[in-house]
Amino acid sequence: MAKMEIEGIQELLDELQRLGEQSKRIENKALREAGSVVEEAIKNETPVRSGTLKKSIKTSGVKTKDGMKHVEVGPGNDAFYSRFVEFGTVKLKANPFMGRGYEKSKNEAMNKISEEIRKGLGL
Repeated sequence: MAKMEIEGIQELLDELQRLGEQSKRIENKALREAGSVVEEAIKNETPVRSGTLKKSIKTSGVKTKDGMKHVEVGPGNDAFYSRFVEFGTVKLKANPFMGRGYEKSKNEAMNKISEEIRKGLGL
């Protein structure tokens, strides 16, 4: 999974903390929307043979680990071979479709997070 850090919106996050329970809903929606942006970009880069790999790419629900909320975007267990496609094997050249999709969408995803937080705060 890819990791993305956003700079420059700390003030918005501080405001979210003050809003309490409503802020959790705003944060969660922003993360889900950004995850959808990344999911679509990865799907656009996914090589298609049978279509199973492309269909398996999903965005998880919002999770919390070490106090940080996040969503995970990637293939499910029914496409276990995705790691072979992404990283290659001795006999298969790497096709980093997830890396390309992430790189192409990360700025749009960050903008989507900022947009959803602002919208949730009424700014």
